[in-house]
Amino acid sequence: MKEILAGRFNKEELAKLLNANKEKFDQTLNIALEDIHPVSWRAAWMLYHTMEEQDSRLQPYLPRLIEALKGKGDGHQRELLRVIGLLDITEEYEGGLFDACMEIWEQVGKIPSVRIFAFRLIVRIARKYPDLKNEIGFLTQEHYTETLSPGIRNSLQKLM
Repeated sequence: MKEILAGRFNKEELAKLLNANKEKFDQTLNIALEDIHPVSWRAAWMLYHTMEEQDSRLQPYLPRLIEALKGKGDGHQRELLRVIGLLDITEEYEGGLFDACMEIWEQVGKIPSVRIFAFRLIVRIARKYPDLKNEIGFLTQEHYTETLSPGIRNSLQKLM
């Protein structure tokens, strides 16, 4: 799979292969959890384009997906967040995901697209816990939003 993901490939054909072949899907998942640039982020991107919402193939890997966010590049983190965003985030993993997303959001030098995906998950978790709603307002101060593009700022306003 690494060879396929390292080169040019047809997204639709590869998605068909991954959906038809559990072994190839699992290989792609394991590559997505690694840190092999650019193959790992491409693997995460393919997982997102292959999976369904609350995909039972990925749900057991939620803790590993959250852990994999640490130390990855912006694009790789964005794709992992997109995958995580389609999964059922159980109470058991909300704290770790919230912390990981806060760490990403607070890094104002990161690309806006990864930050907004992290912020969406922060909001999703905060909606369940009223005490966290106060923190959300703090996170939208100018210090955190000045590096966002106009489109991402608009998306942020809609979330609020």
